[in-house]
Amino acid sequence: MQSSSNPTLNPVALNPLARDLVQPPAALSGAGWMQGLMGDMNQAAPGLGLAQRLVEGVELRVTDGRLAPGTKMPSVRALAGKLGVSTFTVTESYSALRARSVLGSRPGSGYYVLHRPARLGDTAGLPEAVPRIADASAGHDRPPPAEYRGDDLVREALRRVARAAPDWEGGVRPSFGLPRLRELIAARHRAELPSLLPQQVMTAAGSLGAAMCLLQAWTEPGDAVLLESPASRQLRNLVLTLGRRILEVPRRGACLDIAALDLLAPRLPGDGRRRLLLVSTAVSNPLGVSMSAQGAHQALQAAERHDLRVIELDTWRGLSPVQAPSLAAMDGLQRVAQVGGVSTTLSAKLRLAHVLLPQRWVDDPALRCLHTTLGPSEFEERVACEVLADAGYPRFLQKLNTALKIAGERTLSLLTGAGLQALHVPDGGPFLCAGWPPGSEPRPGAEAVLQEARKQGLPLAAASDFGGTPQPLAWYRFNVAQCGDDRLVRFLARMKNP
Repeated sequence: MQSSSNPTLNPVALNPLARDLVQPPAALSGAGWMQGLMGDMNQAAPGLGLAQRLVEGVELRVTDGRLAPGTKMPSVRALAGKLGVSTFTVTESYSALRARSVLGSRPGSGYYVLHRPARLGDTAGLPEAVPRIADASAGHDRPPPAEYRGDDLVREALRRVARAAPDWEGGVRPSFGLPRLRELIAARHRAELPSLLPQQVMTAAGSLGAAMCLLQAWTEPGDAVLLESPASRQLRNLVLTLGRRILEVPRRGACLDIAALDLLAPRLPGDGRRRLLLVSTAVSNPLGVSMSAQGAHQALQAAERHDLRVIELDTWRGLSPVQAPSLAAMDGLQRVAQVGGVSTTLSAKLRLAHVLLPQRWVDDPALRCLHTTLGPSEFEERVACEVLADAGYPRFLQKLNTALKIAGERTLSLLTGAGLQALHVPDGGPFLCAGWPPGSEPRPGAEAVLQEARKQGLPLAAASDFGGTPQPLAWYRFNVAQCGDDRLVRFLARMKNP
């Protein structure tokens, strides 16, 4: 981080830029919203880095009304000058606030406040049937330990982007994302999709951001969508929060239940409106099982039969040691949009994904408009470029796969030794689902298991978090990257002998 004594960051030297500070409505957020900001940051979050403290300070002011929805934020240089910090610190903070959906951005217009996030525990005015999207702070979804993350790769990429910042600040953002990043992503997929063009790649603010863009562009509130079950808890929450209805298509290991899909399809929107199927192929969350070639073929046949647009959630492919099929490749990008993760395996601080689109969907005006508002920041895109071009990235993925394989085998052994049964033996990734089979004694209730897991500090989620599809046994999702031997052994012993 640059020193505040640097003349280019001196608040006095930057005083002329103060006119960039937009005066929001006086009743809700006057010009004094920055008063005491640095002190509040230091007091509220003394253990965090400067960028994260700035995030907390700004978010607090949005929450308490000092920054009203629609307020235009100071430019990066103006805020850096006012606070006496580096432009890199402000850029990183704005990117994080954007990822949290506290701030939005428009090409050429800078950043503005999106809405007032609720304080923790404040659920007034929210209908019970509509869960929050931003609940990823639950224990079983916290970031994996440092040895499973690519923080070193990201930090080095951040340094390179920060050094090049004067060369790319300002200007109009290109549609669908940074051209260099889109070319890098297209090149990585040309083995399976040889005719893929960079124009068919859309960047996104994480896999949930990609799903949000596609759902909002192609469906309307009240529409039903087909979603495999079990499915990611955050994805389910997103669909419901957007006002769409979920029709659960059971996932039977490596295949969808096509008979169930055929029965549900007539309940999808008609009259020429978009009909969506959301499905995961490689190392699905939470099961950790990849779709078989036969299962993928059956899913594509059903999509053609019922005129479905398929959203293939492929964010975990980098953690699939087996050669999982790709619906987008098998379909030739005709009716499949593939969501891939750029940052899933790297760091919780970087939230960036991409969507591979059929050529005939590229000019969708609704999708382009949503990307302008909800897409990732150029800063994050440039960091992703550096990471993908780094020769150490493939080595990191190989090392991560090995570490997860060892952790998965260790966790499965401990679970089996305690009398639990795996719902499926995962093909890879960080998740393993298991439970006590019927007839085993003692067989503790779900609430007792979850309460004890919280006491032990064990990241655990119940089957009900991921959908209502019946399974042969009551199961729980374990994150193998978080399951240290001692904690898991203590937990299982306590549950077996309460």
